[in-house]
Amino acid sequence: MGKEACRPPAQEFLEMLADFLAEKYFERMEERMRKIPELRRLITAKEAGQYLSLSTDTLYRMAASKKLPYLKIGDRVLFDIKALDQWIDKMLIREKEWKRQEIKAGMEKGTPGSTLEKESDLLVLDKS
Repeated sequence: MGKEACRPPAQEFLEMLADFLAEKYFERMEERMRKIPELRRLITAKEAGQYLSLSTDTLYRMAASKKLPYLKIGDRVLFDIKALDQWIDKMLIREKEWKRQEIKAGMEKGTPGSTLEKESDLLVLDKS
């Protein structure tokens, strides 16, 4: 009877300990997974594709046509995360520039009725 009285608290303690250890394990794994990109500067084409939201075929095609920075070591094609970030910043179309291009294209087409609106948009953009 003495052993039975001690079992439930011991079992409870073991379950709490197991839960605690599992929680700590997953916290550490999550922390390690977050640090992986920080530790690795060069990534594979598959990882670069995920990073840029592109297929690996598109990635290889862009690299082959020198539209995307890459590094070739032996037979391996690798991508530098910092170079990809710089490429993204360079290729990023800013909202104002995009709007100006849209307005300019519309004015060149000569769409009737919208010229005044587009010109006023352009003036607003130039002032800001």
